[in-house]
Amino acid sequence: MPDASPFDTSAGSAARPRRDPDATLADVGGDAPGAEAPPGYELVRELGRGGMGVVYLARQTAADRLVALKMVLAGSHAGDVERQRFRTEAQAVAGLSHPHIVQVYEVGEHRGVPFFSLEYCPDGSLDSKLDGTPLRPAAAARLVAQLARAAHAAHLQGVVHRDLKPGNVLIAADGSPKLTDFGLAKRIDAVPDGNSPSPATQTGSVVGTPSYMAPEQARGAIKDITAASDVYALGAVLYECLTGRPPFRAASAFDTVRQVIDTEPVAPSQLNAKTPTDLEVVALKCLQKDPRKRYESAAALADDLER
Repeated sequence: MPDASPFDTSAGSAARPRRDPDATLADVGGDAPGAEAPPGYELVRELGRGGMGVVYLARQTAADRLVALKMVLAGSHAGDVERQRFRTEAQAVAGLSHPHIVQVYEVGEHRGVPFFSLEYCPDGSLDSKLDGTPLRPAAAARLVAQLARAAHAAHLQGVVHRDLKPGNVLIAADGSPKLTDFGLAKRIDAVPDGNSPSPATQTGSVVGTPSYMAPEQARGAIKDITAASDVYALGAVLYECLTGRPPFRAASAFDTVRQVIDTEPVAPSQLNAKTPTDLEVVALKCLQKDPRKRYESAAALADDLER
């Protein structure tokens, strides 16, 4: 039996996702490509766009199904950064198969414009569903457990998401959450707990979304980013599901990053008195500054939430 959804999907509307207010630090600007569909697709309308890509609702004619068609902004004029992030996302998601990860149907290039088509999730993002309002505790636990299972499946394939947040969780037609947007994904050694970083990694620029990134990510310590960094982000998502706001959100991205590194989060029960003690303990364990004090894996987090 499929997991019950915390959302009412009876309307079945194809809501247009909002522009994400938490634009990633690595986002770059660009102009939209001409609205020319690759062969085998018919464009219906634009669903949304970010710093790197534009997403259209399209019909895949051979399969006669609606899909989300993602294309690089600026088309053939896109720079190396945009193209590399786009390839990273396509390669990462194409190699993953899980009920709570969006499915990739095709990866290709048309007239110099890279594209890939994905499973269409008509009910928008978790970010738009929350909109500052907490979920019921049981629904929050169930949803984050599903996302933790999806993240663990990615970790087993050597992929750390690095940008887990409500804006990157889509809601499928059946109400189930789907993890998406692997544009900032990082390869790690494919080990059960995902805690062995690639020897090729080193300290670099800060990428991700400040309110949800782990302290090691906020410091730009790429070599220290492991599956535990995604566990932190899952804890931040759980925190927001319980309280209606992320654990850290300051007036600027810089100030938020400083809070992530230096400040302990306020207990969820102080923001929402209805927060159960056990879920508060789970969320705060995920949000430990020291990765070794978090759950040993996303699967262990899911196990606790399912209890």
